[in-house]
Amino acid sequence: MIQKTNKHQLGALTGANRCENFYELHFATGEVAHFYILADGIFRFLLDPEQNFNENRTTYIQLNNFDESAFKISRVHATNDSLIIHAGNYQIIFGQNPVLMSIFDEKLHRIRMAQAKPLELSNEATSETLVQKKNEFYFGGGLQNGYFSHKGRKIMIKHDQITGKGGIPLQVPFFWSNAGYGEIRNTAQEGIYDFGQQNPELTLIKHQDVIFDSFYIMGETPNSILKKYYSLTGQPQLLPKYALGLGHIGNFITTLWQPSQAKERNASRFDNSYYTRTNDPTVASGKASLNGEEDYQFSARGLIDRYKAMNFNLAWLIPNHGVSAVDYQRFNFFNDYAIDQGIQPGFWYEGQPTLPSKSSFSYARNETAIDTDQKQLQSILQPKRPLILRDGGFMGMQNKAALIFGDVGGNWENITTQIAGMIGANLSGQPLVGAAIDGAQGGGNAQIYVRDFQWKTFTPFLFNIDDQSDYSKTPFSYNTKITNINRAYLTLHQQLQSYLYTLNAQARTGNPIMQPLFMAFPDERINYTEQFNSEFMLGNSFLIAPITNGREDANCDSRKDNLYLPGKHIMWIDLLTGKKYAGNRVYNNLSFPLWHLPVFVRGGSIFDFGHRNFFFYPQGESETVIYNDDDLTAFSEHHYETHIKSIVKGEKLTITIDPIKGDYSALKTDQETQLTIMCDSYSDQVTVKINDQVIQIQQYGTIDAFNHAREGIFYNTNYALPEFAPYLQQGQTAFQIKLANRNITDAKIEITINNFSYNSKVMVPAVTNGLLPSPKLPSVDSNKISAHSFELTWSRPGNVEVEINHLIYEGISGKSFTFHELTPNNRYIIRMRYVTGNKVSEWSDLFGVITKHEAIENAIADILVTSNGKSNSHHPLTYLTDLKLASEWQTNQISLQDNPLKLTFTFDKVENLSRMVLVPRNIDHKANPVDVSILVSPDGKNFTSYIDHLQWKADSKNKVVGLRDVTAKAIELVIYQSSGSLVAAREIFFYRAKK
Repeated sequence: MIQKTNKHQLGALTGANRCENFYELHFATGEVAHFYILADGIFRFLLDPEQNFNENRTTYIQLNNFDESAFKISRVHATNDSLIIHAGNYQIIFGQNPVLMSIFDEKLHRIRMAQAKPLELSNEATSETLVQKKNEFYFGGGLQNGYFSHKGRKIMIKHDQITGKGGIPLQVPFFWSNAGYGEIRNTAQEGIYDFGQQNPELTLIKHQDVIFDSFYIMGETPNSILKKYYSLTGQPQLLPKYALGLGHIGNFITTLWQPSQAKERNASRFDNSYYTRTNDPTVASGKASLNGEEDYQFSARGLIDRYKAMNFNLAWLIPNHGVSAVDYQRFNFFNDYAIDQGIQPGFWYEGQPTLPSKSSFSYARNETAIDTDQKQLQSILQPKRPLILRDGGFMGMQNKAALIFGDVGGNWENITTQIAGMIGANLSGQPLVGAAIDGAQGGGNAQIYVRDFQWKTFTPFLFNIDDQSDYSKTPFSYNTKITNINRAYLTLHQQLQSYLYTLNAQARTGNPIMQPLFMAFPDERINYTEQFNSEFMLGNSFLIAPITNGREDANCDSRKDNLYLPGKHIMWIDLLTGKKYAGNRVYNNLSFPLWHLPVFVRGGSIFDFGHRNFFFYPQGESETVIYNDDDLTAFSEHHYETHIKSIVKGEKLTITIDPIKGDYSALKTDQETQLTIMCDSYSDQVTVKINDQVIQIQQYGTIDAFNHAREGIFYNTNYALPEFAPYLQQGQTAFQIKLANRNITDAKIEITINNFSYNSKVMVPAVTNGLLPSPKLPSVDSNKISAHSFELTWSRPGNVEVEINHLIYEGISGKSFTFHELTPNNRYIIRMRYVTGNKVSEWSDLFGVITKHEAIENAIADILVTSNGKSNSHHPLTYLTDLKLASEWQTNQISLQDNPLKLTFTFDKVENLSRMVLVPRNIDHKANPVDVSILVSPDGKNFTSYIDHLQWKADSKNKVVGLRDVTAKAIELVIYQSSGSLVAAREIFFYRAKK
């Protein structure tokens, strides 16, 4: 055993031994490490300063999945300056002095990963420094809300209470690189991962753990890395199918209601009267309950009835969110009612629970143990699958629980934030993730609600968290127009259940459910960055590009710019209208009415809308496997797969649906099959074969005749998803084929269509026309460049295409255009050309623009803030200066009349300041500072008045105080009055003067 010393680097490699199941490495500084070869491309380096070497030191890693076969066939040899371990296709190379580890891929003949410095060890932490390549990108770390790509950033590996941008509901000490490797730190301690923020050539991985225990994973693709990650931490669970339906989480235990009027924005309608929530029992006229023990209309049973009356199919419900003390007898009565209505009841708890009988699932606080809960549920549900939901998580949770969370609703930023965060969770090994529609708090904006509902239709979890806000979160809380749109998207979500379930099954082998664009298009560098981080792929078939702001055109429709559709030879089809788009383009000036979510189907896609209702968007060759089962725990023994292939060669389309593989006892083997095949034009050469025998099948001339037939063919020139037909003037063209019941275990179906076309007008290349003049003197006004935008102008009006960093932007006309959603401090190389139809001019000369730095780069970090008052434990004082707008500081109940609140901000060094900005809370305006004074200290001890009794309005605007020419070591903010019974703020920024 070595004696603990202060911070130092790992010394030179002095010796190595081959032991029973590991290599033992000795170092000049006295440390000993064990190196394990668990499988081809999975290695472990364990350094314990106490030399206890507990191989099962955490519960995160499942070592029982591995034997010693990979270690036994490994071999080792030494050179003058290194030790080389040969394991499968890899060489693990340990330099002698300095002791640097690298992993060489013999198959690709390149280094996958390499340490840049020896390990750094101390009494508090261990750090690893890795070489970072120019085109290397990093992913993982858990749900880092607002981000999925981490190159050039620093992330924290810790769980916090923040649910908005910058929050970390799920901490996972695992990252991976597109260079083809991943790394798992086997620790529960907090960490900091710096992916080149401090030095773009280095990656620093640091944890507050004196033991360095790291697993290294090699993989040629993201899928293979994630698959190996699951071999170590457990496969994602298969959700019970009801979990993919609409859910409601509410509080029917303590919620109170008071009478209100329809004109109140936060009023909810019950029968013919209006009510609002209240915390004041003296004004309340009704109280929530489970079964109507108080007032039935405010009960959980009453809510089920309202969902049914509004024609919204509710799948699952938690009626006691936030309240652990419940009457179990009443809960069991409610569970009986819910199950009788086809709704699965759940139970919210904190601490160690005893679940009510007939509970279908549970929702646990992050601190709560999972295993006890899982055993209780399994005993209640056997042999059906249990479901555990959690609002925070840890590495390996994917095989036991799903992650769901709420947020502050009613703002656009949350949409982009949650998309990126949920993609990041998928890339961190947790594909079962969801966020509440319109958040748990705030709200009240109908447009934001419906836009949030729409994109979450294309996620595994579609649910709301009610009774935590002044505003109701049910999908029928707004007017009839909004309600009808929400109902249409719920119907679509129900049709997607089979597709989502298939994605859930595929996720177990490393395929994320919500994917970044690079998963499907790995050769496009832009997809690895965050330039288009508000778009995602759902599996391999759907690209969703949600509306993320309130910009509107002249018709009050949402205006969409910067919509990127990848893939140079890919055709994209608007799912709802059928309009086709060529890939490898950025589209602008698109309009989407409130009912219309920008969602696109990839050319070649095949998917099942449930009950063998297959949809085809033919392009090239494509195939898919669709999973189904009986919702029982033993998936491998109780499921079947349907393999489908589509091939377009010339003008011939061939579709093959193979007999299913697998079965289960309750499987109905005789099933009808329906196909909807998108096309451009009619063909009378449609052939249907069953087991290689041509069958005679009639073509019908009307949709009514086709619908009444047992089987047949119909060429539909006005096809639309039924729930969206009322919004469309003209539908799509499609062949619809209906086949009567056949035994799907032995029926091979083959459809052939000759003279077939589907993309004849979209994939036509542009033709350069010398008669079109090249643009002259396009330019950018330096005064109209910001961190995220610039305006491009040109001399002659017309339709133009603009190429920026090798991407073509189209849909641009006039004499100017503003490009939004750009990266700060980034260089953009630009050229443009005029376009008329498919004819284009020559390109203009190239020129460049550099966007400005973000203002936050001048904000002072690591400020020490103290107060003479107490803060809410869930909203600590540190949130006030953490540079995260999603966090919020709050005091406890406070009286300022005789004791003003003093906040003292102390900087690391004396700073030259420019301004102070207070960002008020965005839930309401009930706790805003309204009367303040500001004092300045040059030494952090002696303060002088700077502004006395500054009056602020209690609104949502930022409060800016100029501090030009102020030099200070500390600033004191004195708050004499707030707009409520406590004081709160999202952030206080102090900005340095620009040099």
